[in-house]
Amino acid sequence: MLNYLVDQILGICGTNAEGQDDVEKQLRELLNGYVIKKASPDSNLADANQKLNMFLLSKKMEGLSEKTIDKYRKTILDFAKYVNKPLKRITTADIRTWLSNRDIKISTVRYRLAVLRSFYNYLLAEEIVAVDPTRRIKSPKLEKRIPKALNNDELEVLREGCNTLREKALLEIFYATGCRIGEVFGANKIDINWQERSLVVLGKGNKERIVFIGARAAHSLKKYLNSRQDNEDALFVTEKGKIQRLSVRSIQLIFKKIANRVVIHKNIYPHIFRHTLATALLNHGARLEDVQDLLGHTNPSTTQIYCKVSPERKKLAYNQHFVN
Repeated sequence: MLNYLVDQILGICGTNAEGQDDVEKQLRELLNGYVIKKASPDSNLADANQKLNMFLLSKKMEGLSEKTIDKYRKTILDFAKYVNKPLKRITTADIRTWLSNRDIKISTVRYRLAVLRSFYNYLLAEEIVAVDPTRRIKSPKLEKRIPKALNNDELEVLREGCNTLREKALLEIFYATGCRIGEVFGANKIDINWQERSLVVLGKGNKERIVFIGARAAHSLKKYLNSRQDNEDALFVTEKGKIQRLSVRSIQLIFKKIANRVVIHKNIYPHIFRHTLATALLNHGARLEDVQDLLGHTNPSTTQIYCKVSPERKKLAYNQHFVN
C-alpha cells in the first residue's frame, strides 16, 4: 500500500528524474509514521449511520413523528449506500447523480433533496463537515395539481354506498372534519366534545387542533359508538377477531369497498374528503385564513390551491360586485 501511494503521489506531482529520489525518500519517511489502509465500504456506511443517528435524535427532540423520522432514515441510508463515500468527500455531483439516477416523481426528488438539506444543515452546525454540497442544487418546480373534490351528487352516491354504521360514521367524519387519515386513526372517544360538537386531533408535527363535527356526522358517530360493546379508547375499531384500533390501511380499504358498491368515476380515498370540505367551505364564502386553520395548514399557499377549484365562488363574487 505504501509503495502504491508513493508512486501515485509522484505521478501526480510530475517530479523530474533528478529530484524524484529525494522526494520519494521524504515521502517514505513521512508516510512511515502512519497506518495506511484502504477505506472499506462498510466503514463509510458505519460513519454515515453514526452521524445519521445523532441527526435523527435531534429531529426527535424537535417533535417529529416516528413515521417522519423513519422516512428520513430510509432516505439518507439509501443515499449513503448509493454514494458510498465519507461524508466529508461527498460532492454536489454525487447528490445530483443520486437524485436523477431513477425514474422518480418530481415530488419525490423534492422530498429527498429537502431531507438531505436538513441533514447537511445539522452536519454544518455540528462542524462535522465544512461545506454543504446541497446548497448549489435548486429544488425542481412542482407542477401544481388542482385537488379533486367531490360534488354534491358524488357525495350522496357514496353515502348511499355505506352498508354499516361504521362506514357511515367514517365517511361523515372525514367529510365534516377534513381530517388527515393519520388524525382519524389516532383519535379517541375521549377527544370528542359532544356539547361543542368538536374533536381534538393530533396533526403534523404533533400539533393539536380542534376540528368540528356537523350535525349529520355527530348523529352517525353517536349511532356507531352506541352500537359498540368494547372498552377500546379508539374512535374507530376493528369488527372481527380481537377488537383493536382500526389501522390506516383498513380505513383505506373501507373506502375502496364503499366506492366499489356504487357507480362513481373518481378515485375514492380518505383524503378526497379533505379536498371536498375545503372546496365546500370556500364556495360558501369562508375566509381563507379560517379554512387554513381548520385544516391545520402551516403554509397559507397550501390552502390557496383550493381557491382554484371554486368556480361557484368566482361566479358569486362576480354577480355581487359587477356594476353594469
